This record gives sequence, structure tokens and C-alpha cells, in this order.
Amino acid sequence: MKPLLLSLIFALAVTNAPAQAFMGLYGTDNNATLVRENPAFAVHEDRTQITFSSFGAEVGGNTILFKKSIFSFLFTGKAEMDKDYFRNQNDKPSRFFWANMEYCGPGVSFRVKKRYFFAINSGMRYLVNSDNLDRGVADLLGVHALNNGDSQGNHNIKNYALTGQVFSELNLSYAGFLYESTNDEYKLIGGATVKLLNGIAAAGIGIPSASFKTYNNDGIAYDVQGTANVAFTPNAQKWALTNSPLRALTAATNNIGVGADVGLIYYMNPNETIVPKGGYVSRFSASVTDIGSISYSSSATSGSYSVNDTNINYRGLRNIEKQTFGTRIFNDFVGDSLASPSGSIKKIKVYLPTALHLNADFKIESRFFLNANLLLNLRKASADYYSNHYVSTLTVTPRYAIKNFSVSMPFSFNDQMQGYLGAIVCYGPVFIGSGSLFQIAASNSINNINFFMGAQMRLRPKKQKVKDMMMM
Repeated sequence: MKPLLLSLIFALAVTNAPAQAFMGLYGTDNNATLVRENPAFAVHEDRTQITFSSFGAEVGGNTILFKKSIFSFLFTGKAEMDKDYFRNQNDKPSRFFWANMEYCGPGVSFRVKKRYFFAINSGMRYLVNSDNLDRGVADLLGVHALNNGDSQGNHNIKNYALTGQVFSELNLSYAGFLYESTNDEYKLIGGATVKLLNGIAAAGIGIPSASFKTYNNDGIAYDVQGTANVAFTPNAQKWALTNSPLRALTAATNNIGVGADVGLIYYMNPNETIVPKGGYVSRFSASVTDIGSISYSSSATSGSYSVNDTNINYRGLRNIEKQTFGTRIFNDFVGDSLASPSGSIKKIKVYLPTALHLNADFKIESRFFLNANLLLNLRKASADYYSNHYVSTLTVTPRYAIKNFSVSMPFSFNDQMQGYLGAIVCYGPVFIGSGSLFQIAASNSINNINFFMGAQMRLRPKKQKVKDMMMM
């Protein structure tokens, strides 16, 4: 009977975790990191490219705002309400939240006989999405709740969806030329990736429809009605509702899944001279990534629940600052409420965040480039199934590049009407950047945190001597 309120509080609990990482990271030269977004980027002019490691993270939404002190989380693993973050009191009727962490590496990209290109990349991802949580319900839950139910209130939940998962992946990519003009002015490249996925842990909650009433600030949700779908892998409390998603590694379920990426790149390099000209004037690419899903073994707590005219003490699950919501839920509620669920399930299918990527890169002059990237989400948040998704985002990035150094300034605007400005610096094999650097630096009410860094090495082709290219 308690899973409905359990579900809602879980939504706030996961916001303690640290997404669309590597925002604006595009260069003139293809590199192994970009292969994860478009397998056609495996085609390059180097002999070999090696990715040692790269890390990216993003957290955003309209549920909470961060203070600069939140970055102490990276060293302490702790974040406190009203000290490091606080509730977002905007007037939007629905609350949403996302958190993504990606670790990439090691990886390698190489060519065979100058015509066939391969890439092998490994990594790990942690993804969380919370969507369609009614503002009034969100204000009732958690530490320092804004809404105490002082007067009569009718609350409704429609299509609420929460999904989190941790998985590792091994990506095998192939790319090659589909078309080349006789003078190398125009090239079309295609690529594909097969993703071998190891599902470590997952958790999901879906509430198609529910309603309840509040009276007189007594902490009771009256006449609760509705249904909820709840799914956890075994020992989910060790990671899903704590400050450390890496704890999932201590309770891995080791479920196997398969996914795929496909992509195209078209280069335009009009040449009005007889002497061959390197590089390109414009580059257009399109890809669909993260096609597929992972089936996880579920715990005994997974299943479907119905509540009809039940009263629930939601205040008993909040305002206990020395205990995480996860500890309260799993210790006090799972044992007596979810032990014998109706319509239990043995497997949880969690879909990957399938997305369409459209990218264009233009050479304005010899050292200045302009890049535009559209990340379009292809997964709809739904209470009927479990799925992660990205937030559709348009990013425009001017870039200045000279030899082994480049600096970029990405400006992004997403479909939640949020905009942010960042900066990226690449020097030799190292890159570091943030898609929301200026908001982080200038504000103490931050709605998006994005940062990434990495190191990679390029083994360039041996220079060839040029002998009398033409006789005059």
C-alpha cells in the first residue's frame, strides 16, 4: 500500500547523485572519443588513435538548484539540503531531473590498408531520469518540505516515470568510405557500432495515474488511489538511494544486453587549385546512438501495486536528516509492504537513451571554425516502461584552433527552455571543459552542472616527400 509514496520519495532521493556529457567537444581532426557519438568518426588520417581515459558528467533539471559548495561532493561524497543545494521554486507545473556520468577508456581506433577503419572502446555509464512529477506533490516530500498540507489539497500524478541504471560497455566499430569524388573534394563515410552491454544494476518506478488529498498539516495522504510499477535489481539499496552510484559495483547483477550505433559523415572540400588541399570546408554528420536495451534480473520487491482509498503517513518518511531516504524506505517499508507484490516480475527491461545526433562543422577561416550540434531525444518518458533518455539540446560552438591548441565556447539551449555557456581547452593530448562553466562561475543558483576531461594520443602518419607534383 505504501509503494506510491515510496515511489515519489525515491524521486527526490536520487537527486543526491552526481549526462549529455562532452558538450561541444568537436574538433577538426576526428578522434576516438567522438566514435561514441558517431561510429563514422573512426575514419581518420592517423595511423592509430588511443584514448587513455575520459570522464564526463552532467546533472540538470528544474527540481533543485545547486550552490557552488556542491563541488565538495567530489571529495566528501556528501551533499546537504539548503547548504549545497535547495529546492527550485519555479512555477512550472511539473518537475523533472536527470543525471548522467560517463567514463570512457581505454579505447583505440586504427586503420587497415588505408581503407578499412576499426575502433574498440570501453566504458561505464550511470544514468538517472525523473519525469512528470507534479509540483504540488514534489513540494510535499523530502527534507524541509515547502508544502505542509495546511489547507485542503487535491493532488494528482500522471505518467510519472523514474529510471536509473549502471552498466559497462564494450563497443566494436567499423567505418569506411561509401563515396569519394575523383578529386577528393567530396566524401561520404558510413560507420556502425555493436555494443556489448553488461548491466550492473537498475531501478525504476512508473505511476500511470494516482491521486490523494491532504488536510490540516497532519502529514497524512488521504484516500490514496492509483497504481504503481516498481522494479529493482537485487540489493538496489546499496547504490540507487545513496550518494555513491559506484556502490553498484559491489552488488552487480551482471546481465548482458546488446545495442548499436549507426552514423554517416559527409565532407565538402571544393578545390580550385591543382595542388591537393587537406582538411575540409564543411562537414555534416548524422547518427543514431544507443539502440537497444538491457534485461536485468529483478528482486522480489519488483511488481505492480494498486492502492484504493488508503491513508499513508508520508511525513514519517521525511525530515529525518541523519538518515537517507533510501535507508528509511528499504529498512522500514520494503519488508512489510513489497514482500508479496501483485503481478511480480523476474526480469526488468531497461531501454538505452536512444538519440539522433545532427552535426555541422564549418571552416570560417584557416583557424576559426563554427560547429552546430542537435541532440534529439528519441525515447519518450513513460510510466509504462523503463527507459533512460537525454534532453534534446541545440549547441552552437565557435572554435579557434592552432597546431596542437584549441579553445571553444559552446552555447547550449535545451527543450526545457534552459540555456548555458561553457568553455573547452584542448592542448596536445589533453582536453578539459564544461558546457555550463559561466553559469557555475557567475551564479549561486545553478540548474545545470556539466564538466568533462580526458587524454588521448594520436600516432600521425609518416610524412611523405613531395617530388615535382607537376611540370610547368
